[in-house]
Amino acid sequence: MSKLIIRRARLGHCKRGPEVCAKCREMDIEKICLMDIDPPDKGLIQRRVMEVEQDGEKIWCEYDILRSFSDEELALTYANEHHITDYLI
Repeated sequence: MSKLIIRRARLGHCKRGPEVCAKCREMDIEKICLMDIDPPDKGLIQRRVMEVEQDGEKIWCEYDILRSFSDEELALTYANEHHITDYLI
């Protein structure tokens, strides 16, 4: 089951980031994103990771970006409509 959160994130092509990857440098912009922090095939493919807090404990988890939002209002509306309570914008 997926765990959806909304965070600001820098878009990228791969886990190596803009310092190493030319495609990531081209995409290096910050957006408000809907993320799945419990993606399928965890540990089997390379993904970027982020630190999130769950139940008062900080953990590192892989994530997939499912979509991005053009502004905060759209992100908050989406969060309310889909009962997403974990968002930092």
